[in-house]
Amino acid sequence: MSSVKTVETLLTELGLHERASRVAENVWTLQKGSATVQIVAAPEFVVATAKVLEQAPKNGREAFFQQLLSANVQLLGAFFTLETNESIRVNQVLPVGWLQAKELAFIIGNVAMRADEWDAKLHAMLKASG
Repeated sequence: MSSVKTVETLLTELGLHERASRVAENVWTLQKGSATVQIVAAPEFVVATAKVLEQAPKNGREAFFQQLLSANVQLLGAFFTLETNESIRVNQVLPVGWLQAKELAFIIGNVAMRADEWDAKLHAMLKASG
C-alpha cells in the first residue's frame, strides 16, 4: 500500500478524515488546539509538522538555536527544524512501514502539543530578548 493510501486509511480509522483537509496529493492539514499540523506522506515515511515561529531571530541566534537543540531531547521523538525561509517547525517522522493508527495519532498529538507549548515559549523568549 502506498504511503498516501496508508495515511488516508489511518485518518479514516482514527475518525479524523472529516477534520483533515487535503491540501496536496500527499499533504493534509489538521487543526489540533492552536496548532495547525500538516501530515505529509512521503514514499518511505510520514511526517507530522507544525510551524511554531514565522521567523528565526536575527540577533542572539546561537543561544536561541542552542536552546532548541537542548529542548529536542524532551520532545518524545519530535524535533525542531530551521526551514529555508527561516521559520521554525516541530516535526516528527515515522517509517510508513511501521505506521498504525495509534502511531499516527501519537505523532499528530505530540507535534500539536509541542507546537502549542513552544509557540508561547519562543514568542516569550523573543520578546524578552528585545
